[in-house]
Amino acid sequence: MSNEHSASDELDRIVPLGLTVEEARGWYVNDVLRPLVRRGLAAILVGSMLFLLMLTPVGELLDATLTLHMVVQHFLFIAAGFLLAYGLDSMLLAWSRLSRKVFRAYASLQKLGSDVNKHGLLTFAGAALLIGYWNLPSSFTAAIVSENVHTEMHLSLFLAGALIFLGSKLLTKRMKQIAPIVAGKVMGLYGTFLLLTPINVYQSYPAYQQAEAGVLLLLTMLAMDFTIVPIWLYNYFGKNQTQSVFP
Repeated sequence: MSNEHSASDELDRIVPLGLTVEEARGWYVNDVLRPLVRRGLAAILVGSMLFLLMLTPVGELLDATLTLHMVVQHFLFIAAGFLLAYGLDSMLLAWSRLSRKVFRAYASLQKLGSDVNKHGLLTFAGAALLIGYWNLPSSFTAAIVSENVHTEMHLSLFLAGALIFLGSKLLTKRMKQIAPIVAGKVMGLYGTFLLLTPINVYQSYPAYQQAEAGVLLLLTMLAMDFTIVPIWLYNYFGKNQTQSVFP
C-alpha cells in the first residue's frame, strides 16, 4: 500500500496541530500539490522535447556513427520514455490527492502492481528484453535498412524507458541505489566485448566505430560508479556511524 495520502486525509492530520482549515489548505496547495505538479509538467515537457528532437535532423545526425546511434540516441529515447512516465505518474498522483475516489483507484493499482510485479521484476525484464533485442546485430541491421523497423525500434526503446520507471516505483530505497550500478556493469561488460572482439559485430558501420562504442559504454559505467558508489557507501556506512554516535 502506498504511503501517500489524499488531501482530505492530510488536512485531517494537520488541522489538529493548530492550523486553521484555510491555513492547512494553503500549506497543502503551496508545499505539496504545486511542487508535485511542477515536477510532473517539467518531466513531461523535457521527455516530449527529447522524443520530438529525435524526429528532427538531429536524430538523423545521431544515426551517422555506431557510437552516436547505439549509445547516445538509444539512451535519449529511453530517457524520454522514463521522464514522460514519471511526469504522467506525478500528475496522476496530484489528482489522486484531490479526490478520494481517484486516490483509492491509484492506491489499488499500486497494490496490484506490487503483488503481480514484485520489486518490478516483470517490467525490468520487459525493458531488458526490448533493449537487448534491438541491440542484437540482426535486429540493429534490420532497423538501419528499413525505416519502418527503425521507427519500431525507437518506439520500443521509448516504451522500455517507461517500463524502467514503473519498475523503479516498486524498488526499496536501497535497491534503487544498487539497480543503476547493476545496469552500469551490464553496459560495461558489453562495452568490453565490443572493444576486444575481433569480429565486426555491427557490419553496417566500420569496425573502429564498434571499439569507440565500447569505450563510451565503459566510460559511462565508470561515471555511474564514481557517482553512485560514494552515495551508496555514505548512506550505508555514514548514517550508521552517525546513529551509533548519536543514539
